[in-house]
Amino acid sequence: MRKQLFIFVISTLGIIACNSSSTNTETSKNDVAKLDSLKSDTTFNEEIEVGKAKAFCNNDSLNSIANLISGINDSSKTFDYIKNSSSFKLFSNNFNKRWSSFDSSRLTNLRNFRENEISKVVKTQSTLFYPFSGPDILHAQTFFPDADKYVMIGLEPVGSFPGFKKDEKDSTNAYFNKINTSLNAILKFSFFRTESMSKDLRNTEVDGTLHLLFLFLKRTGNSICSAKPLTIDSLGNMVFLNSFQELKKMKTPTRGIEIKFTNKNGEPQTLYYFSLNAADGGLKSNKGFVTYLKNMGTVNTYLKGASYLMHKSYFSIVRNVILNQSENVIQDDSGIAFHYFTESNSKWKYVFYGKYLRPISLFSQFYQADLDSTYKLQGAKPIGFGIGYNFRDKNSNFMIAVKQK
Repeated sequence: MRKQLFIFVISTLGIIACNSSSTNTETSKNDVAKLDSLKSDTTFNEEIEVGKAKAFCNNDSLNSIANLISGINDSSKTFDYIKNSSSFKLFSNNFNKRWSSFDSSRLTNLRNFRENEISKVVKTQSTLFYPFSGPDILHAQTFFPDADKYVMIGLEPVGSFPGFKKDEKDSTNAYFNKINTSLNAILKFSFFRTESMSKDLRNTEVDGTLHLLFLFLKRTGNSICSAKPLTIDSLGNMVFLNSFQELKKMKTPTRGIEIKFTNKNGEPQTLYYFSLNAADGGLKSNKGFVTYLKNMGTVNTYLKGASYLMHKSYFSIVRNVILNQSENVIQDDSGIAFHYFTESNSKWKYVFYGKYLRPISLFSQFYQADLDSTYKLQGAKPIGFGIGYNFRDKNSNFMIAVKQK
């Protein structure tokens, strides 16, 4: 590790697990030394007592990192070097206002929709499957807060913990500018732009989804317990690695991260994000991951801003996993084409929301006449907010498909 780099979480921190009894470590200049002292064989109490109604779990180091990434200036002296920088203070002040406005308007609408509509139609499943998600744990947990496990898939890399050059006066400026830029689309339009994400999450400062996953988890009141790099072997089993740097260098079609956390109610949950090619060509040569998907069992699936990929013939593998294993599919029109539901072996009951309009010009070829006529014949309930590519209120569509037994 170069002496110039101020790495506030070294790669071996990837194996840190839950420490429910940890106490705050008040450090400033010694932050790096203390973190560097953590070896790959460091052991922590990873067991979360699921049988209890409340099972609080906390990892001080990871939560300090998440606070920094999300602009939360906590009361501890940990990482004062960063928190005293002008760029962090500016980012924190501005983002606090930005998030407060977002939470009181958009997130409040999403929570109300979940309470008044989704929860009355969708039966909770242990696993929420969210392919083509990017780092959008925000909508997944807001709409489905009772899931035990979130399985998310995207092309964006996992990334690694951030680092700053200590010998520069304020090297954090570029990092927080990149964080701000990467959040623009999701906070304004409700989805990540694929082309933008390929740039925003593939640079020196913000090198993957880990950064935004931590930000969203922390800003929505979760406490992080562990963050571990992993891959999937040929039999569909998870294989944990010693560091995120090892994961980056590894020749594998599947790179992932497991984040264990407790939500604001103290309930344990787990997030898995996998970076891989989910087209048929990629999955045919990645049979271990297909096995992993099939081993998920019955799930609920959420699809939003999915670029109409599963309208195409060469996304049949992941589409069939969803149709075969999902108890409920909750999506906008960019998810699975409507005719695949009507043609599938299963029978589905539908609840429609909003208004179906022709797709935006970028995806105009994916207009669905059958969905259009069904909306007009069956009618739809109002949404009350914009979501998906036609993101303006009264222009958006939202569908819940419930598998009939």
